[in-house]
Amino acid sequence: MSTAADLPMMHLLLRQGRLPAALSLGLLLVALLLLGIEPGLAMFAAGLLLLSVAVGMVQAYYAVRVHLDASLLQLLLRERLQDDAAAERVDQALHAAGLRRHDAQAPVRGWDGRWAGMRRLLMRQYAATLLQFAVLLVAVLWPQT
Repeated sequence: MSTAADLPMMHLLLRQGRLPAALSLGLLLVALLLLGIEPGLAMFAAGLLLLSVAVGMVQAYYAVRVHLDASLLQLLLRERLQDDAAAERVDQALHAAGLRRHDAQAPVRGWDGRWAGMRRLLMRQYAATLLQFAVLLVAVLWPQT
């Protein structure tokens, strides 16, 4: 499959990161609400709620990264760039934002590695949301003493 065909597909795939981001935000609010209004929480349940909040923050980090990648792909689609020109444009945008060092001697990274990295970020985002949900569920179901 060519890079030109992969750009729109990968952009659509990365846009699916909005769902776990929204779900995670809701879970984060529930955990914070429970921590704030439930005076008789068991120590273990409170610890699980705090862990759920921490996992929610990790998910937010991945959500930002996935959204950045989706936005970069959207930029490439708008500018109708392909192959090495598209890869160079991504590196240029990341360098301009201060997120990547510019090394003129380094070869342009191929799209296979970029796709793998983007998918890995998306999968980590989903995994963090699932973990956040599981920890919150255990905290809510934990017997209060």
